[in-house]
Amino acid sequence: MSGSKQRNVDLFGATSIVVANMIGTGVFTSLGYQLFDIQSGFGIVMIWLVGGLLALCGAFCYAELATRLPEDGGEYYFLSKIYHPALGFVAGFVSSTVGFAAPIAGASIALGAYVHGVWPGVNEMALAVCIITLISAIHWWNARLGIDFQKGSTVLKVSMILLFIGAGFTLGTEPVNFLPSAQGWKEIFGDATQGLVSPAFATSLIWVSFAYSGWNASTYIAGSIENPNRNLSRSILMGTLTVTGLYVLLNMVLMKSTAVHNLVGVKEVGLVAAEALLGSNIGKLMGGIISLLLVSTISSMVFTGPRVLAKMFETIPSMQGLSKREADGNPRRAIVVQLVVSLVLLFVMDFPQLIYYIAFTLSLFTMLTVLGMMILRFREGRPEGYRAWGYPVTPILFLITTGAVAMFFMKDKPNESLYGLSTAAVGFLFYFLSKRK
Repeated sequence: MSGSKQRNVDLFGATSIVVANMIGTGVFTSLGYQLFDIQSGFGIVMIWLVGGLLALCGAFCYAELATRLPEDGGEYYFLSKIYHPALGFVAGFVSSTVGFAAPIAGASIALGAYVHGVWPGVNEMALAVCIITLISAIHWWNARLGIDFQKGSTVLKVSMILLFIGAGFTLGTEPVNFLPSAQGWKEIFGDATQGLVSPAFATSLIWVSFAYSGWNASTYIAGSIENPNRNLSRSILMGTLTVTGLYVLLNMVLMKSTAVHNLVGVKEVGLVAAEALLGSNIGKLMGGIISLLLVSTISSMVFTGPRVLAKMFETIPSMQGLSKREADGNPRRAIVVQLVVSLVLLFVMDFPQLIYYIAFTLSLFTMLTVLGMMILRFREGRPEGYRAWGYPVTPILFLITTGAVAMFFMKDKPNESLYGLSTAAVGFLFYFLSKRK
C-alpha cells in the first residue's frame, strides 16, 4: 500500500459524517409510505422516537467497540477481529454494496424526484447519474477538499431543516394530535392476535430504521479520525442525538403542513409540504433546496464507503492494487469501484425495493456487531476507554427489537429478504474463491 494514512478528520468532521449519513433519503421520503397504515400524529411520532431509541442503543455499543478497535472498516474490521475473517469480509462486502453504494443510488433517485417536481423537464435518471459522478470526482480529486465539502454541506443541511421546522410550526394549520390517543395506540399495537406490535407499525419501523441508518458512519473511517479514543464515541452519540431530535420535529411539521391524503404514497413529501406552507413558488424553491440537501448525504457515503473497500481489498492478494491510497490517505481506486456499483444499482432496482433491501440486510450485520461487542466484553473485560451506557440492557434491547423486526420482514417481504441474504452469500463465495486463488 503506497502512501501514508493520515488522521485528518477532526470531531466536527466526524460528527458531520454521522449527521449527513443519517439525514437523507429516509426522512425526506418515508412518511408518505408510513401514512398508508398509520395516520395519527401520535403514531407517527412514536415510530420515530422508537427508531431513535434503537439507534441510540446501537450507537452506545458501536461507540465502545470503535474506541476499542479504532481502525477503518466498521463492521468489516470489527467482525474480522471478533469472529472470523470470513464473516468480516462478508460484512465489508455488504457494507460496500448495500451500506453505501445502494443508499447512494437511493439518495440520487430521491434527489432526482425532488428536482423533477420543481423543474418537470429534468430527466431524473440523467441527473442522478451526473450527481453521483460529480461528487465522486470531488472526493477522488482531494481528500481534504472532500471533507471540507462534507462539513459545509452538512451545516447547510441542518440549517435549512431548522428553518423549515420553524416555518412549519409557525405556518402549519392542520389539526394534528401528537398526544396519546385511542387511534394512535391501536395503530401501534393492533389487536391481541397480531403480536407485540401491529404489522403496520413493524413495516413503518423498517422505513424508520433505514432513515436512522448511518449512526455508525464514523466507525468506518476510525483510522482517519484525530484522537479516536475521545472523538469516535462523541461523534457517534452527538450525531445520533441531534438527528433524533430533528427527525421527530421534521415529521411533526410535515403532518401539520397539509392534509394527510395529500402525503399518502408520495415520495417527495418535503416538496408537497413546502408548497402547502409557503405557496407554490416559494415551496418549489424549498423543494429545490431539499434536493440540494441530499447532496450532503451522497457526499458522506462517497467519502466513507471507499475506505471500507480499501481496507477489505488489502487482505485479497489479487485485489490489493485497488486498496492503494494516496499520500493523504485518499483511496482513489476504491472511489471509482464504488461509483460503478452505485450506477449499476441505480438502474436495476426501484425505490421502495431498494429501501427494503438496504434496511433488512444492514440490520443483520448491526445485530452481529452489537453481539460482538458483548462477546468482546466477556473475553477481555470492560475497556479502559468509553463504555457503552446502560450495558447490558441497551445491547439486549437492540438485539431483541431489531431481531423481531427482521423476522417480521422476512415473512412480509420475502423477495427483498432473499436479495439481502443472497448478497451475503455472494460475499462468502467471493471470499473463499479469493482465498483459494
